[in-house]
Amino acid sequence: MPSLSPAFRSVNICCACNEKYARPLSVCLYSLLCNADKTRLYDIVILHSELSQDSIEMFGRLEGLFLNCSIRTVDMSEFHDSVKDATNAYITAETNYRLAILGEIFAQYDRVLYLDCDTIVEGDVSELFDTDLCGNAVGGAEGVEVRVFRQTKKGFFIDNYPYNFMDYASKFMGINDLSHYFNAGVTLFDLKKCRELTSADEAVELLNERKWLNNDQDVLNMLFKDSIYQLDQKWNYTTNIEYACTSGLYHLKELMKSAFRSEYGIIHYTSGKKPWNSDVPLGEHYHKYENELEDKLS
Repeated sequence: MPSLSPAFRSVNICCACNEKYARPLSVCLYSLLCNADKTRLYDIVILHSELSQDSIEMFGRLEGLFLNCSIRTVDMSEFHDSVKDATNAYITAETNYRLAILGEIFAQYDRVLYLDCDTIVEGDVSELFDTDLCGNAVGGAEGVEVRVFRQTKKGFFIDNYPYNFMDYASKFMGINDLSHYFNAGVTLFDLKKCRELTSADEAVELLNERKWLNNDQDVLNMLFKDSIYQLDQKWNYTTNIEYACTSGLYHLKELMKSAFRSEYGIIHYTSGKKPWNSDVPLGEHYHKYENELEDKLS
């Protein structure tokens, strides 16, 4: 698979999607570019499988709305076969393309910011991109769902044996301290440092070693467990935080209150329900950009 060269000295963004998520991703990228520093250039790479020509052309029209960006699509069919079996009800094979950032495609890049499709950007991501990771390989915000997992003995099955999350993390992931376990939907990669520690081939091999609860997110947490810089929660403000802090459930609110933010850099719609198909917390942010983009592309 050929490697890409940066389109220009830029803020480098990577996303991954299939046809189902093409439209939500276009809204995500539109929100990113609306709030981006106009003096910076944005090199956006979309890793995909089987995007329709209409969707590819839609991303081209989106690029045409802004003077300071490049949007390129990369067909990942070859890589897809190596990660296609590592899925579950909420995680598609395309999510695992995140591991390809560690490989040949981005060999000429020093730093890449990965964003999930189900995000809306309300801040200037160049600020996030420029974060000093203090010598660490990756930057990520706390996976706050772990706060709930610590409080419950509820089990799930791995290899036909029940585990709670704490035991699972210790036995299978080799992680006893989950304070730096991060949600990989927003991940800042220092690729120079990453290459010192691992490779895409090693990551894919680990992904396929067994069924992981959170697929490549667990893999990234394992590979970089001693080299994670914790980003402020505003850069991956997951909607489970908003739900917990506004639900009226005292126990949940107490667990999540330190993660609550009234201003957001990136909103992440983490549940199975998404703003394009359900009524969800902070869904109005998605619909604002969705409506604007529809008007501009029509």
